[in-house]
Amino acid sequence: MATLILLGMAAFAVWALSVYVYPFRPCRRCSGTGRKPGSTRRRFGPCNRCSGTGRTQRVGSRTAHRTVLSVRSEMAKERQRKRDRKATDRATHPRRTEDH
Repeated sequence: MATLILLGMAAFAVWALSVYVYPFRPCRRCSGTGRKPGSTRRRFGPCNRCSGTGRTQRVGSRTAHRTVLSVRSEMAKERQRKRDRKATDRATHPRRTEDH
């Protein structure tokens, strides 16, 4: 049972990483061409789903990127708090120089 849970967690981690690295997939409606299905040379129109890019966002990619962004910003805030604490400590407790 534990092995099955670990395999599931590993599969989820691989999927989350792939969604983060490759957030887009070919559009299903136009098959990645960016044109409406049935378009000809004379009658060209961009695909309504992908707006002519040929790509759509994968499920979960927005959530994965927002999660990474929030973790990074929290880490940056913590680093800034540490720097501020050090600066405050230095200002309130300067090094004492001993006169001989």
